[in-house]
Amino acid sequence: MFLHRDSRLLIVLMGALTTVGPFTTDTYLPSMPAIREHFEVDMASVQLTLSLAFFGGAIGQLFYGPLSDRFGRRPVLLGGLALYVGASLGCILAQTIDQLIVARFLQSFGSIAAPVLARAMVRDLHEREAAARVLSLMGIVLGLGPILAPIIGGILQANYDWHASFVFITAYGVVLLTCVAFFLGESVRAKDTEAIQPIRLLETFVALTRSRVFVGYALVNCFLFGGLGAYLSGVSFVIVEVLEIPMQYFGLVFGAIMLGNISGYALAGRIVPRLGLDRTLEYGTRGVAVAGILLAGFAFSGVVHVATLVLPMMLYMCSLALSAPQAIAGALTPFPRTAGAASSLVGFCQSTTSALVGMGVAIAFDGTPRALAGFVCVMGVLTFLAHRFIVRRIPEDERRRVAA
Repeated sequence: MFLHRDSRLLIVLMGALTTVGPFTTDTYLPSMPAIREHFEVDMASVQLTLSLAFFGGAIGQLFYGPLSDRFGRRPVLLGGLALYVGASLGCILAQTIDQLIVARFLQSFGSIAAPVLARAMVRDLHEREAAARVLSLMGIVLGLGPILAPIIGGILQANYDWHASFVFITAYGVVLLTCVAFFLGESVRAKDTEAIQPIRLLETFVALTRSRVFVGYALVNCFLFGGLGAYLSGVSFVIVEVLEIPMQYFGLVFGAIMLGNISGYALAGRIVPRLGLDRTLEYGTRGVAVAGILLAGFAFSGVVHVATLVLPMMLYMCSLALSAPQAIAGALTPFPRTAGAASSLVGFCQSTTSALVGMGVAIAFDGTPRALAGFVCVMGVLTFLAHRFIVRRIPEDERRRVAA
């Protein structure tokens, strides 16, 4: 029996779909140093399992949205999750670092169907402010992923080896695939039979990039997640090798930071109905800029302590949670007829930025927190500037206007 659009269980399931990314990435983060030792490669090679996974997600997003506009969200989502499960098995069976990189790329390509189509389904079912509120409530579920995943990964790594994390990820994919098959109905009311025609698809993407509203909100979202990409790329090496925190405590440190994330989503769910999408976004973008500056200030002044990592990143993650649902809802609102394509383009830009920034952290890593902190700071400040000088200068009626 399919869940009703106002069902709390539907929000939980949609939120769980958005946690595919955090579980896929954060569960194996504690194992990255062990993977380096197992395959006898350098940090940059291991980091490719993360950076190229971001690129896999970026490319996948360009496909899933338009395909779902044409064939419906549900069948495309089922296909993506099936690929995700298969590629996760490939990670378990990988015999070389190159095989693991390829499997991670395919895993991410499949997994990205879940958040892309979950966002598009919210836009199918709800209007602007309501969509922002639902996305924030979904974010509470999403926030649990980055807290639980590294704790689970740390325990698995401490008691078994790096394969165990991918066994867990595979099982999680099977559970989600089953839930979608039995409980999630179709949200597209009228399928666009021309959505995947090359010329039509190109026209759709060009139209999106010509919209000041879409570009403004999408840039805010890109820079937000660029900072997250910097953090994810460097955090395991900073915690384990720089701060020298034992592996069994990795998840606790990581989870403490991600408490900021879930707190931000919970707060957004309460204040969006009162303050509105844009006011909430304004507070969030200020927060990430302040957090980035604090983090970089500590790192470049030589103050290296667990607190100087955890506290600024808690603020960053809280502010990201305040900002991201609002930026996504703001970007998608004008495009109800092409919500899938719009969600795809937002996600593509987000994942590409995260991948490039993550590679930058790996290249610049010097055995200190400076590379991580520097990139997080730059992304936080750019987030603030994109909102202040692009989004805020767009008239409110234009932000709310639905494209013809």
